[in-house]
Formats: sequence, structure tokens, C-alpha cells
Amino acid sequence: MTLGNELGRGGEGAVFDVVGQPDAVAKIYLKPPSAQHAAKLSAMAGMATPPLLKIAAWPTGTLRDPSGTVVGFTMPKVGGHEPVFKLYGPKLRMQQFPTADWRFLIHAAANAARSFSTVHAAGLVIGDVNHGNLVVGQDATVRMIDCDSFQVTRGGKTWFCEVGVGTHQPPEMQGRSSFAGVVRTPNQDSFGLAVIIFQLLCIARHPFAGRYKGAGEPPSIEDAIQASRYAYSRNRSRTAMEPPPGSLPIDALTPTIQDLFEKAFDPGSVRGGRPDANRWVTALGELASDLRVCGANGGHYYRKGLSACPWCAIENASGITLFPVVFRPGASVGATGMAALWQEVSKVPDPPPVGQCPPPPGAALTPSPPAQALAGVGGSLKTAAWASVGASVLATLIIAPPDLRALMVPAIGVIVFVIHRNGGAALQNPFRQRLVEVKRDWETLQRAWSAPVPGPTVAEIRAGLQRIKAQHDVLPDERARRLQKLNEQRRQKQLEDHLDRFSLANAKIPGIGPTRVATLASHGIDTASDIIRHRLLAVPGFGPATVSKLLAWRQSHEMTFRFDPNRGVSPSEIAVVERDIATQRTKLEREVAAGLTRLRAAVAAHTARRQALEGRAAELLPQFAQALADAAVVPEDRTTHKRLLAMSGAAAALAVVTGIGGPSSSPGHNPPPVATSRPAAPMAMPSPPPPPPPPAQQIQTARPAPVERSPQMAEPARPVQPWRTEPVEAPPLVPGPSLPPVLNPASAASGPGDVEHVTMRQAANVRSAANGNSAVVRTAPSGVRLRVFARAGGWVQVGEGEPWGWVYSGLVDAIP
Repeated sequence: MTLGNELGRGGEGAVFDVVGQPDAVAKIYLKPPSAQHAAKLSAMAGMATPPLLKIAAWPTGTLRDPSGTVVGFTMPKVGGHEPVFKLYGPKLRMQQFPTADWRFLIHAAANAARSFSTVHAAGLVIGDVNHGNLVVGQDATVRMIDCDSFQVTRGGKTWFCEVGVGTHQPPEMQGRSSFAGVVRTPNQDSFGLAVIIFQLLCIARHPFAGRYKGAGEPPSIEDAIQASRYAYSRNRSRTAMEPPPGSLPIDALTPTIQDLFEKAFDPGSVRGGRPDANRWVTALGELASDLRVCGANGGHYYRKGLSACPWCAIENASGITLFPVVFRPGASVGATGMAALWQEVSKVPDPPPVGQCPPPPGAALTPSPPAQALAGVGGSLKTAAWASVGASVLATLIIAPPDLRALMVPAIGVIVFVIHRNGGAALQNPFRQRLVEVKRDWETLQRAWSAPVPGPTVAEIRAGLQRIKAQHDVLPDERARRLQKLNEQRRQKQLEDHLDRFSLANAKIPGIGPTRVATLASHGIDTASDIIRHRLLAVPGFGPATVSKLLAWRQSHEMTFRFDPNRGVSPSEIAVVERDIATQRTKLEREVAAGLTRLRAAVAAHTARRQALEGRAAELLPQFAQALADAAVVPEDRTTHKRLLAMSGAAAALAVVTGIGGPSSSPGHNPPPVATSRPAAPMAMPSPPPPPPPPAQQIQTARPAPVERSPQMAEPARPVQPWRTEPVEAPPLVPGPSLPPVLNPASAASGPGDVEHVTMRQAANVRSAANGNSAVVRTAPSGVRLRVFARAGGWVQVGEGEPWGWVYSGLVDAIP
């Protein structure tokens, strides 16, 4: 076999083209392999199958020198592929995969899982899973290289994988000084596969690199793996880790993928149960079918379940472009643009002002017929009431005894004052009550009229829209300023581009191995341009000595930079500016569109409020005027005059009783006592009282029947004895709290079995005691037949089977 051009060289050997075999390459070891390794290569060549050759640089035959010693092997040529770590981070990805978006990374992750599935189906174990032995093509296909390190079993013999990169080894493989003789399992490969998928989906972040919240020094990636400190775990109280700044939120992934990561990195997965490659293929396919494009940047794709694009948030916070910028020049809201939107804003008219609340009615209307009728009745009742009061005063002055007259006249005056003041005219007069209600409604209308409009006013919304439009109008100037700044910073940009070509993954820096490279990548440090002192010192585990080595490495590449004055601004940098301006333009136009909706709603609400207030005022004004007219002609309530009539009648009756109710000439006669507001002094009687008048006579009058005076009444006064008769068979009388001190049991019996009955002349209130101020217990209807249980003054205790209460005797008629 004739070797062609050398394609690459490493610490173990070099790879050459094979003359005459364009699809094959030859790997020649710098030092001949051991007999054991040579036997492994021969076994692998015998296991070559089409599926393996499709996804891996699998040995197809061994190469020997003239002495028969194995010096290398042949394998399929893998061209146009880059190591997978160049697809992780945004800077290397923009260089090696300039058109790759998140869909591309998801597809590459699924292809990586398919390649693992093919290897495991062949009974092989990769063992040394790392970001260097997987390469990705521009079509997202994934191939495996360095396959001669795999764990191979054939013919009952096993050749072990004796190497491994700690950043991708599971917890049970951490802390080993050697992997010689260690049997690997597909479950351990599944851990490394989960790490690679995580790095592809989460822009180079390592799942075990984050912010440590526990005690002591932050753990390295290997220490975090050994302790199962998954930085994005739901159980952060156990892991004491949180994601690093600028990370993709784990919720940006589907719940299924989140669950798979939890299972892959769970401490219990050491015994088995890590998701295999086929489960990852299915889950990644679901994620790929659940994406939407960002409205601000067509290069951003994210899960449909999210409310906003997470890539925009990360780019805005970090200032780093994660994916190619895709925008439509001049794109705007709904293909309308600011000009069309502002034309719609200008068409919205300002609503007319509400104005002042109209004054209450000045002139009253003609009183309504019900008010006029009630006014006539009320006038007659008023005249009768005050005439009755005058008559009662006159009767007191003429008839009442001198010693009682001095008390009764002032008492009548006080009672008239109290009744007139507390008669409740404003509360019980329906027309006055209507006036109160209308006044209350009018005051409510006045408060609503002067109350501030809730929410922003039309003027405030217009002012806000004006400010947004002003920001939109200066966007062209902002674009020109930023492009001019790019032109002025060409030297700095060329230097950054120059340094970005030097990847840390390919660097040979003492003390900076794969583990430290992975740690730096998890903090967004991938190339020489990212080597900045303050950023390095913020990475856990990087002290001044290590930072100095990295800064020296960067400086060595800075010395090779040469500025090209003829080189213009990078198209990718111009695209970033165009993207930002387009995003801002779209955002402002959306704000104006939303503000236009609010403006229309505010105008409609203002108009509706004005119409409602004016309509309510037009409704209340005539009601207010009518209520004023009706209340004016019915100034007082009839209840007051009825109470005055009742009081004056009682006062007149008291005057008559006290004035003419002296002792009779007949022996044994004693008139029944009259209940007053205060007990009268006892009168001297010469002889036992005569029998009381018949019940019918008592009921037909409102007071006890007068008796003839006898000469003995001039004798000295003696205490009055209660008027006693034979009791009737009725329940005992229980007096109320204001019951007069002397009661006359009702009796017109001619024999022990006779009972007196009356009928109600009209419906009347039945009270708990024999006075007009006691509580009303019920209402007796007109014409009802009731039994009489007792009498007291001008009151009768009535009921049916048992006493109900007391009614005024003038409201009942005796039944013969």
C-alpha cells in the first residue's frame, strides 16, 4: 500500500491518504503497538460491518511492515467533519458551522445517539466517551474516530478500554488512577452520551459545572460528577449547585428530556437504568417537532411551550451572538409598519369633555294628585288635632280639680312638644321619604360626575404613543451610528477574529487539560479572544498561576496579528446591527399597535361614561322637582296629628274624670279609678262603692260613666279601696311594665257562668299593657268577636282562649 499526503498527526500516530483508494485512509503508529493491541486491531477488522463502517472510522485491515510487524491499520475516510466541541460553543460554531441554528444542534445530538445505538448493538462499548472522538459534518451527520480504544469482545476474549476523559466518565469511574482491566458497560457509555447531548443543547454548558452553594471550595467537574452534583437538578438541596449565569433555562427543554437528564445523572443510576441511546433518539425527535421560530430573529428556534424566546434573553444579557442572525429588512407588525399604524392613531378623535354637573332644579312642579289628596286629609287632620289640643287644655282649666290642673297643663304642653318634635314626619311621610331618596341619588350622581376617570386618560395614552413613535423615528440614525462605530473599530474586530481562530480545545498549555478546557467552555470561554483576566478569575478552580498561563498563551497569538486596512467590516457584525435595529423596530411597532387598542377603548369608555352621567341627570332632574313639589304640600306626617288627637282626648277624659268623678250620694258607691301617667292622690269615700255600671255601658264610652254626687263626698278623704267584683273564670291577668296600679276585672255576669264579649269596631293594634306607649303584640282585625278578660282606665284586655293584650275601649262594641 502506498501512502499519500499526511492528513493529521497526534501523539500516537499520523493519518495519511492511501494512493488509489480515495475513500480510505491509513493510520501509522509512531511506535509499533504491542502484540495485545495488534491482536485487538485484527479482531476489530474481522468485526467490520456496513452499519459500523457508516458511523465510525472502524479498522478494515491491519498494515504490516516487511518483517510482518503491525504498524497501523486502514479505515474509512471521514472528510468534512469537525470535532463536536466546535459545534457546542457559539464562537467556534459561527466559524465552523456558520448556518447552524438550534434545530441543527438537536439533529446532531440525535445522530450522536444513533451512533451509540449502532455501537452497542454490535456488542461493543466505547468506554472513552469524550468530545474529541465524535466528529460532525455540515449535514449534522456524526462519525466516531479513534475506535481502536473501544472495549472489544470477540471469540471469548475481551480487549479493554484503558483510557478515559474525566469530564465524560460516570461517578463510578471517577478517582481511578488507571482503567486497565476495568470492564466497561453500555450503562456507563449512556452517562457520557447524556453529557454530550446536554452540551449540544445547552450551548457548551457542562451539566456538572455551575455555581456551588455548599461549604468549602467549589468542586471541580470530576468532583461534582463523583458526588452526583447535577447543576440543573430539581433537587438542589442535595446537589448544592445552581446553573451558571447565561445558561439556557432547563425549562427550555421538553419535560421528557428534563426527566431523562435527571435519570442519567441520578446517584441511583450507578446500578443501571440510565436512558439508553434509543430513548434519546425518540425524545430529541419530539423536541425537534415542538419548535417555533422567534418573531424578532429568524435564526432563533425555541420550544412552543415557552412564552418568550430564551436565546434573545441570553444574547441581550451577554452581548454574544449565539446563532446566525436571520431577519427580514423592513419587517414590521402585520405588514403594516409605523406609518400605517400612526395613520390609524390619528383617526381616533378626542371625546368631548364631560362638562359640569347640572344644578338641582330651582322651581318646583305642580304637586301630584296623590300628594294633593294627602295634603287635604292632612290639613283637616292637622286642624282637628290642634283644635283637640286646645279643647283638652280648656277642659283641664275648667273641669279638672285645682290641685291637678297645675300639673296637667304643663304636662300637656310637654307632651305636645315631644310628639311634634319626634313624630317622625321625615321618616314616615312617603313624599318626604321620596325627597330624601332623590336627594341621595342626586348626591351620588354629583360625586360620580366629579370623580376622576379610572385608568389612564386619553391624553396620557396619546402622550405615551408619541414617545414610542419618537423612539421609532430615530432608529435609522441609531443604525447609522452603530455601523459607523463598527467601521472605527475594525482593528479591534480583526484582532478578535484572529484570536477566535485559536481554540482552547486544540491548545497545548501546560496544566490545561481536557477537564479544565471543559470547565472553561461551561463558562463561555472557548478561544483566545475569551481569555480575559476577570472572566478567568470568576471560574471556580482557576487561580492566579493558571490564569497567568492562559494570558501568556493569548499574548503569544496576539503577537502574530496583522491589521488589514483594506478589510471591511465583517458581514456577520453588520448582520448583528441589522438584527438589533429590526428587533427594536418590531418591538416599538407592537407597542404602538397595543397602544392604539387602548386608545380606542379609552375613547369609548369616556364617551359611554359621559352619556351615562348625562342620561342619569336627565332622569333625576324631573324626579327631583316633583319630589320637592309633593313634599312641600305635605309638610308633616299624619301620625303626629293622630298622636296629638289621642293625647288631647286622653287629657280631656282625665280632666272630666277628675273633675266630676267625686263620691256618689248612694252608700257604697266608688267610681273606678282612672290610670294616668302618674298615680293620683287617693280620694276619701264615705261608704262602700256601689256595683259597677253594666259592661255594655262601659264599652260604649271611652271613660267610666259619671256618677251622681252625694253630700257625703264633702267628708274628709279616706283611702280608696279597690273596686272588687266576683272574678270571672278566665286566666289571671299579668300586668305589663307600664300597667296602671289598679285593675277592674271585667264583669257583667248575672251568674257564675256568664262571660263578656265585644267586637272590634275597626282594625286596631293590640298592646302588651294598658297604655299607648307599650309594645304592639299583634293586630286585631275589624269585626272579630273577642272575649273581655279585664279593664283598666280606658283600656280593655281582650283575647280568645287566652288574653292577647290591651286595646283602647273606644275601638270595640259590646255584644249584648
